[in-house]
Amino acid sequence: MKKILGLFLIISLIISVAYADKIDEAIRKLEKQGTRKEGIRHIEKIGKPAGPLLIRTAKDKSKNQNMRISAIMLLGKIKADRARQSLEEILEKDEDKFCREASAVGLGKLEDKRAKPKLKQALNDKSGNVRMRAAWALANMGDGSGYELALETIKGKDITAQLLAIDALEAIGNKEAITILKQNLESENVWTRIHSKLAIKRLEVLGLSEIEKLSFLKETLKDEQFEVNNWAAVELGKIALSESAQSQSAVGILRNTAMDSKMPGSYAASKMVRRLIELGKIKDQ
Repeated sequence: MKKILGLFLIISLIISVAYADKIDEAIRKLEKQGTRKEGIRHIEKIGKPAGPLLIRTAKDKSKNQNMRISAIMLLGKIKADRARQSLEEILEKDEDKFCREASAVGLGKLEDKRAKPKLKQALNDKSGNVRMRAAWALANMGDGSGYELALETIKGKDITAQLLAIDALEAIGNKEAITILKQNLESENVWTRIHSKLAIKRLEVLGLSEIEKLSFLKETLKDEQFEVNNWAAVELGKIALSESAQSQSAVGILRNTAMDSKMPGSYAASKMVRRLIELGKIKDQ
């Protein structure tokens, strides 16, 4: 019996070491652009057991920025054990704003409400991206603390932060923002006008049934603003790729729009149709 138990322990140790090597190999792939996507896929499959090594990589400032950012984001995605404390520490103290931004996203994906105080503190971060990622993360936890800040950010000059503010407002889902955003459509700042219009559309579509959503997106493809009609094409593409009963209807809308060169959204619809063909969802005609 003792011999069997000893053999079992040896086998378990060998498996553990082999598994640790597999995790280490996957994390090392995060270092280079050419292998990063593969590493991310492997870690997502491994899941929580990759947590300890991911935490070490995320906090190791000798690692390159992209490797750290990938590790930080993955901690939230795989909902690793003890990830919250490490992500909070990076969010609060790390000098790299991109790592702070990634940690806010990671906390948002982790959805541990104990992180709310640190995320609310991050609404005052000197980086607009970090502030808006924190607003989005809080919204993922049912907290709209970043609502007013997101509305103000859309009127600012930081284009990337404006886009992230739209994500935050969509996550918050307060349709009262539409009235305020409509006031921005007369702004002298072209990006404020564009991003406000896009935010309005993304809020208006919330809560619609799938059939209503199709009609709404079809109409939005007629919008003269590329960023807006391109968003509609992307959303229709998501429906087309889903198992929804409306997937073929979405394909039909995209095909018809793509063939109508006079339609503002024709170019965006054509791109999406080509993408669906590449993915094997539909056949080329």
